[in-house]
Formats: sequence, C-alpha cells, structure tokens
Amino acid sequence: MGYTRVILWLQFHLFCFVPIILAHQSAEFFPHFSQNETNNIDDKSDGLFIYDRADEHISTNHTIHRRQIPLNIISSQLPRIPITPSYIVLGPRTVRPAELVSLSVIILRDEWNPMMVKALISNDDMDVAAAEDLFYVGVPRTLEMRIPKNIRAGTYRLTLEGKLLTGEQKFYNVSQLIFEQKAVSILIQLDRPVYRHETVVQFRCIPIYPDLSGYYHTIDVYVLGPSGHILRKWENQQTTAGMVSLEYPINDAPPEGIWTIKCRVMGYEAIKTFELYEFYYRKFEVNVTVPYYLPTDSPGVGGIVTANYTTGMGVLGYARVVVRARDMSVPYDPRANLLKDVEFDHSTPSFVTTIDDFNGVAGFFIPIATIRNLVPDLDGKEILITALVHDPWWNETNNGTTVVSFYRPGTRLRFLGGPSMVFKPRMLFTTYVSAANADGTKYPPGLNRFIRIYTETDGGPIQPPADYIIDSSAIVCHRFLAPPDPSILFIRLRAELYDNNILVPGSTDEQRAIRYLSPSNSYLQVTSTTETPRVGDFMLFRVNITQYVDFVYYHITSAGRLIFTNILPMDGAKQKTFDVGVSREMAPSAHILVYYVRYDGEIVADSMNFH
Repeated sequence: MGYTRVILWLQFHLFCFVPIILAHQSAEFFPHFSQNETNNIDDKSDGLFIYDRADEHISTNHTIHRRQIPLNIISSQLPRIPITPSYIVLGPRTVRPAELVSLSVIILRDEWNPMMVKALISNDDMDVAAAEDLFYVGVPRTLEMRIPKNIRAGTYRLTLEGKLLTGEQKFYNVSQLIFEQKAVSILIQLDRPVYRHETVVQFRCIPIYPDLSGYYHTIDVYVLGPSGHILRKWENQQTTAGMVSLEYPINDAPPEGIWTIKCRVMGYEAIKTFELYEFYYRKFEVNVTVPYYLPTDSPGVGGIVTANYTTGMGVLGYARVVVRARDMSVPYDPRANLLKDVEFDHSTPSFVTTIDDFNGVAGFFIPIATIRNLVPDLDGKEILITALVHDPWWNETNNGTTVVSFYRPGTRLRFLGGPSMVFKPRMLFTTYVSAANADGTKYPPGLNRFIRIYTETDGGPIQPPADYIIDSSAIVCHRFLAPPDPSILFIRLRAELYDNNILVPGSTDEQRAIRYLSPSNSYLQVTSTTETPRVGDFMLFRVNITQYVDFVYYHITSAGRLIFTNILPMDGAKQKTFDVGVSREMAPSAHILVYYVRYDGEIVADSMNFH
C-alpha cells in the first residue's frame, strides 16, 4: 500500500504581511508531523510532511484570523482511518545568512519516551548548521541553529532524524528549504526625487533586521550613472546609529537620465533610482490649490492661485483662470501625456475668468452651472483648472494646472474583512461594519444615526435585529455566539444605515459566513483582550474549546521566526486564559498558533495576528 501524505503548512511573511494557515498550499512557515517508519525522501515536496504514514485520510481543522477558505467539503466527509500521532516539528521554510533558525519539536507517542532528535541544514556539498537534543513525550522544546553569514546560494535541505536511546531510528525526513540572500532590509532615502547639474545628491542607507533593530556593521555603497558604470563607490563603510549618510556632488555637465544608488549588505543589494536633467528654474512658479474631490451637488469649485518668485516674493500683474473638461480616455499623467497648451487649444470647450489686479495671491470661484455646461454628467468625471499669471515687469507668463474629480454623494456601509467569512459553531463570531461617505471620509455621528444588523441562517433568524449607534470612528462591532446546530451551514448578515429613523437609500451591505467543516465537530478559538500590546508588557489570550482535552500547544512566530513555544494545561475546563510577555522579537507584528491533536489524528487549531 502506497504512502499517503497530508501536508499542513503555516505561511509566514516578513513585516506587515499577514500570516495565514492553509491546507494543501505552499508556504514559508510550516509544521512537520510524521508517523513511525517514514524512512523516505521526497525531493519534490513543498514542505515538511504531516503524518507521513500508510493510512488513508487525515483531517485538519484550523482558522485564519476569523477569515478563511473552508477545506474541501468532499474530502472532509470521506471515511477516515484512525491513526496514532507521532510527532510535530514546526520551523521556517526560508533560510537567510546570519539567521537563528528555531525548530519546535513535540513527541506524541508514549513508547518514544525519551527520544534523541537531530536537525541538520545542508546544501549540495556541505553541512551548514546542526542541532541535537533529548525530548520527552508531550513536552515541547526548541532546537536552535545559527546560519553562517557567508553562505552562498544553492539547494538547501533540512534533515530530521529521531532515535531512541537504544539507537533505533524511528523517523527520518528530508525536506527542501528556500534560500534567500536577503538577511536585512535596506532603506535608501534621497533628499529630492529629481536633480539638476551643479547640485549635491544627499542620501543615506538604513539597513534593518526583520525585528526592526539596526545593523551595526559595514556596508558597501555605489553610485551608478545612466550607462550603468560605477561613478563613485564607498566600501566597508561603518554604520553610525544604524545608517550611513553620504553625498555625491554633480558637475556642470553630467550625463542626463536615470541614475542609481546601490547598497550592499552581506551579499544582498538594494537599489534606488533618481532622475538627473539639465534644466533651469523659472523666474516664478504658479500654483493652483483646489479640493481634489467634490460631490456633484456642490455649489461650485473654489480655489486659490499663488505665484511667487524664487525669493518668495509675490508676483504683481494679472491672471486668467481657465476651466476645461479632461479627456477621461487618457490617464492623467502630465509627465507622460503632456497637457494641451491653453493658449493654443481651441478645440476643447473652456470657461475663462480674469483677475485684473493680481498681487501674488488671489481666490476664484466657478459656479457648478458653468461647469455643467462643459461636462453635463459630472459623476466620475474630471475637469482641469489652469491659472496663467503674467508678470509685466519681466514680460513673462507662467501657468499651473490642477485636476478636480467629481463623485455622486452618498453613504455606503461595508463589512470589514470582505463578503465571505467562516464561523465555528458554539464560538464567538465577530464582524465589523464601517460607514463612509462616497469620497472615503468617515460618516459623521449624529442624533438618531445608527446601523441595524440582521443575523439570519439557512434555518431562519437566530436573533432580533441589533442597532448600533455610530460614534466618531464610524465603525461598529457586531458579536454573537454562533449557533451550535450542526445542520446550519451558513449565516447571512445584512447591515442597514438609518438617519433619523429613516433608511438611507443605497447603504445596505451583506456578508455571508460558511460553517467550518470538522469531521468530529471539534473546534478551537483563540482571542485576546489586549488591544494595544507593547514591548515589555503582557498580552492576555483566551482559548475556547468544544471538547475536553488535557492540554493545548501554542507557538508565537514573527517575521518568519519561531519566537516562543509552550504548553497550556486546560485543567478540565473548556476555557482558559493565559498571558505572554511581549518581546522586541515580536515587533512589528506577530502570529499565535494554538492547537491540539485528537486521538484519531485530527488537528484542531486556530490562529490570530497581533500588532
């Protein structure tokens, strides 16, 4: 009978990316769960195996921060052959130079007590890092391995081997790892986006580790011209306060085009481009200030025209304000698509108003009726407003142009998290609804302004409508206990906005939650009451389960690294609260995974993110 493998991966991205758990999908952070007598290697695998065994089907049960895609319904209902859990190994899929790789190992078989577990990371021709330790049944421990700084690109593998004290081998697995040269992130900052001849390019390179700590070693910096040749280089520059500040003077006849600044740290390179052209400043600049977005029912468009010399003094003369309809078929990019000169553009309908006595600053107002003569249907349309200022002293005329977009006024409700969710029976279901105007601004609170949310299932309403008063955040929270009836397959939520007890037209939104499928109807949920965790404080978590178990395991990961592993005794309860100290390694965001393994091999798990 051929071996059947079911793989569960835990994906974990760097920095602001949200970590998720998925079944049957490749990932960066994964658990490894195997069965006895698995002395085989699969080089085509995308992750470490869970339950490498000679059995048929294993179900997995997990949540993605209250939002997930349910497992395949057909496979979840297939007959399952009970199996005996053997061990779990959780570790990163990606390795980087100078990284501390941590593997969490849990032995589950009583007859394997104690067991010597060895982990080895190797490439094509040599061993890179190794760790070995003694493990006892049910006690999670961590293997740590330091990756050298000078490792090169290649095919890396993680080898796991478990032996009893008698020397008998119980499992042996080899899985491929992903190598990334990027050990730190490099930020390159410039003092301006465009440069001209006879100026100085001032910049700085800031390398940081995934936990946002500074890099206090050497860095190589290069300045490359448009042709790609190195014009200046600084090698082995020692960082000061975690960064390097440099400058490069430009001569009077530099090559025009795209220049590049390149920073290199431990073999990883980051580049930043800037543009350099030979141009000369005008005697004065013209700026038009108007609202970027306006509703179609506004009385008109008002703005301010300013014109100043490079010394800051205002220009004395006269000005004209020209209003034109913008061609919506062409993207608004004046640099790539030059605007037509208002002085010579006679094909586009326009409206002109003059300012005879201009003294550097002047206001203007264009009635909406005048704009509708140019653009009858304003919804989703844009207009161009150009101000031309003439300086009689220097006999020079300059202009400035801006764009105004119109939208249809209204208020819209939106369920945060998307239209599809997943709920677990007998667990709290939480969703949020936001009220926003058509331009994206928050809907202001007011007297008798509230959001009414209806909660229904495929079996009918499960509770009366709930009304929530709108506060300054314009976001309301709807929380309820999901029905325990296993025959309920989905929950439908409908939100309506009321103003003075009158339904606001077009403000309704809906969300549907599908029941998470578990063959044994076993569920777990982890939540937190700490809204703003801070480094040095403790964060409270609460675990709820639907069946009694002796203990659950939990892991905290951040930036692709395993931070903390522990076991939580349930003490005969279905709800337990515990606290975890927030460390610097968890910044800026982290992920907690809580799970337990049933006697038949089903993994019941949940996870959440915190920042």
